[in-house]
Amino acid sequence: MKVCIWLSAALLSIVVTAACFGGYSRNRVEAGSRPQEPGKSAAAPRQPADNMTAETAPGDDGPLYGPSFASVAWSLFLEAMTPVNGSPTFESWTEQCQLNPNAFGCPAARSIPAAANAGGNGKVRLLHGTPGGETRKSGSNNCGAMITTPVGGYPAPSNLSRNAVFCEEVYMSPVEASFVKREGLTTLAGQQAYGRANGLTINFPGTAQNDIRIELDSLEVKADWAPAASFRNPTFACPDPTNRLYTETINGTCYALVALHISSKVMLNWLWATFEPDSSVTNPNRCDPKLYGACLDSWGTTSSQPYGKGQTAQQSQDLRQAMAEAHLNPAFSNYFLTGVQTQFVDKYGKPIQMGNSFIEFNQGVPPGKSSCITCHQYAYFDGKRPPQGLPEGHYGRPPDGWPSVGYACNQNQNGNCTPAVTNSTLQDFSWILGLMPFDDTGAHAPEHKSQSTPN
Repeated sequence: MKVCIWLSAALLSIVVTAACFGGYSRNRVEAGSRPQEPGKSAAAPRQPADNMTAETAPGDDGPLYGPSFASVAWSLFLEAMTPVNGSPTFESWTEQCQLNPNAFGCPAARSIPAAANAGGNGKVRLLHGTPGGETRKSGSNNCGAMITTPVGGYPAPSNLSRNAVFCEEVYMSPVEASFVKREGLTTLAGQQAYGRANGLTINFPGTAQNDIRIELDSLEVKADWAPAASFRNPTFACPDPTNRLYTETINGTCYALVALHISSKVMLNWLWATFEPDSSVTNPNRCDPKLYGACLDSWGTTSSQPYGKGQTAQQSQDLRQAMAEAHLNPAFSNYFLTGVQTQFVDKYGKPIQMGNSFIEFNQGVPPGKSSCITCHQYAYFDGKRPPQGLPEGHYGRPPDGWPSVGYACNQNQNGNCTPAVTNSTLQDFSWILGLMPFDDTGAHAPEHKSQSTPN
């Protein structure tokens, strides 16, 4: 794994130990990759060694976090955000719509020239909405409609404009994109063929595959952007003079980065981290325990306790120094780690939730029902050719009757028993693969089509 120069020897050992820790769950993957007999489930993974036990927030229902895992999450954040030629590194990686132009939810080919012209420099970014959501125009981009009504009884932010939109990009690290292209995984048919030759399991580069990890692990970055026009009386611009929000002019429109998910195969079950800016304009519900949980970052902040909506935390000296040495845009000093997730349940066996107040809410995820690791555990292809213009059958959601938090099993909560459909191809926690068309004759999904969406 390429490690930023700011990492101390101690922190480097944390990264290496986290990688080794991922190996404990190899049995979970092997057991969880096969349907279970009625009334049984795959065995629960063993708990990590004492020196790697993640920190649990006070109270039995607290989410599972760990200060060591938080430092790994920030190292991945710095890896992705370090500027190259004036832009964050991740923007030079492969966006999911570049893998296959017929991937579900991607911009229609006819819209790309207009976006390039709007950008003024001939370059185009493939902004899109969340796959399957309602689309609306944002400048030259077809983006997603923000939810302006309550979700599960939780109210939408009160400062949204009438036609508020958000736009999304999802990038793969070079090692992951190379693997997907090389192994023919840019279609569902290709994934199924690969699965048949490899025990019905797609295994991305990373923990348990690279013994000497000198390359960046498989890494995915989901960035959500909102234009100023989505808010009443917005207080940001491009560039933003307050440095409270990281902003970019994309395809001719000014956007603020309002949410960021990072997932990495630094562990076999991947490491999940989500970040948000401390902004009452774009993220007023950040850290609300009544929504998707309080915030806790025992490495990147000076707080060792969870904190809730409207409360603030100060960045730690270690993080400030790391950002300075990586020459990050000053606005990133106002971005905070909501939390890190590495397991399905806490030490009491209770389901762990984690979510982003912007991303999950605008995907319609009910309060208390967000878990990155559980949601992505359901990423598999059942082999059924989907209708033209639609993703594979259960894309982005649990099968009917299966849980959205905790272990992915409809029989009991002692372990994972996915997949629900026999002889399915496991997609290694990556919903990107589920967006791919069945074959290279696939077409774009019709606009304004409503579908369930992933975390």
